[in-house]
Amino acid sequence: MPQEPTSEPIHIIQGAAVIQVTDIAPTVRFYRDLLGFSCDFQDVKYAVVWRDNAAVHFRKGPTKSTEVELFFWVKDADILHAEFMSKGVPAGEVESQPYGIRDFSVTDPNGVKIVFGHDLE
Repeated sequence: MPQEPTSEPIHIIQGAAVIQVTDIAPTVRFYRDLLGFSCDFQDVKYAVVWRDNAAVHFRKGPTKSTEVELFFWVKDADILHAEFMSKGVPAGEVESQPYGIRDFSVTDPNGVKIVFGHDLE
């Protein structure tokens, strides 16, 4: 969990997506073992994974969430891409986009597209 703000008590501390999946365990393994997230809660119906200040929650349901995409800001997409490639993560190429972001994507076992990117400056 990120540190609470020291000023402006109305600031939002953090947001997290809650994604419905059909099987919690393989989802957590993918995020933990391949993407470097840690899991601070897991049972058969719910799980929470974290990496740095980014969290994703998973809720077990009869179907997978559809048309879900996650975007994570990172300091250097190229370095993170190299980390993922060294672990055998099937990641797309890192590309500089016309809208000023350098990014790449990964698809999780549930079909969720996860984009990691940084601002081009």
